[in-house]
Amino acid sequence: MFLSLPRTATALAVGLVVALTTAAAPASAGGAAWRDISPPESDGAVLFDVETAGGATWAVGLRNDATTRSFAPVALRWTGTGWEAPAQPVERARLDDLAVGAPDQVWAVGSQEEEGGHTRALLQHWDGSAWSEAVLPFPDGADGTSLSAVDVDADGSVWVIGGYADAAGQYVPVLFRGDGGGDWSVLPADTGLGWVSQLEAGPGGVVLAIGDGISRFDGTTWTEQRVPRALKDALFDGIEVAAPDDIWAVGHVRDETLWRRPVVLHFDGQAWRTVRTPAETGQLFDVTFDRGGRPVIVGESMDPEVSPSGNYVLKLNKRGVLTRVAALPGAGFLYGAATDEAGRIWVAGGTSGAEGGISPSAYAGIRD
Repeated sequence: MFLSLPRTATALAVGLVVALTTAAAPASAGGAAWRDISPPESDGAVLFDVETAGGATWAVGLRNDATTRSFAPVALRWTGTGWEAPAQPVERARLDDLAVGAPDQVWAVGSQEEEGGHTRALLQHWDGSAWSEAVLPFPDGADGTSLSAVDVDADGSVWVIGGYADAAGQYVPVLFRGDGGGDWSVLPADTGLGWVSQLEAGPGGVVLAIGDGISRFDGTTWTEQRVPRALKDALFDGIEVAAPDDIWAVGHVRDETLWRRPVVLHFDGQAWRTVRTPAETGQLFDVTFDRGGRPVIVGESMDPEVSPSGNYVLKLNKRGVLTRVAALPGAGFLYGAATDEAGRIWVAGGTSGAEGGISPSAYAGIRD
């Protein structure tokens, strides 16, 4: 999912509250300024996702630790003035995707490291006071379990997708739906995709999955969506639904000249259509909407002429054209974006100054 990997650091203190930091030189994007609110003392950490709902804002990722473990989970809650890091239920893990349904319904998926360097699927739940590990009904004998995406729909149902290896060593995809209280059902997971990076759960049990394509679940059956032929090899990492006829998916496609070219698709209720992006090196990871309902898309660029600090942000202007905005202060690569009820946009990733694709510490920013 990402190119930049954090360096090394120690674990975040239990219940630590870190102070808000502000940027010295805010960047303007469409008349609004971005503020750097990165958690201090987060050396070696990177944030892969940020989500917000019901006044609760969280960001998750990992922190490398070269002393006692290869990586440690990071889950940060915004207190209004800074980031708090409640205790984690496991020590050797990473958190890759996040869903916030309410202040007491926060879910994160990732992988937990076991002895011998093996990993297994990890699902965590925040109940408003503490994190706990949730147990999913994988079949007996399932090996090499993994989870890649989680979402919470408007009814409070929790959707989790992943897979496992069966007794013959064959990979089997699996989709779980939970009631938020511990009861889980297993639903068809034959998305037609080779892998899934994100889920978007809507009303009536309709779910969109993206990865090496786009697929739609109607509550019974998955149907792979038709995308423009020129993008049949595109890889998607972010999707957001404004309305049934206003859906955006973002990612990249390999390009002989640009290495990786940004890709944006829009669904207008009838078909997925390409939205033109700047002809420059970039990889897109997430999309959210501003107060005017226009998409704001975040990612990274490995081309210093495009972005010396690595962050890459596209915004749809009033003429309907995607344009790159000024670099965000303090930001390096960006992996997550979300919009809260007040219309503020939150972004997360790694700080600037990456060497060899490795971000030095965690980054978080906000645009009022």
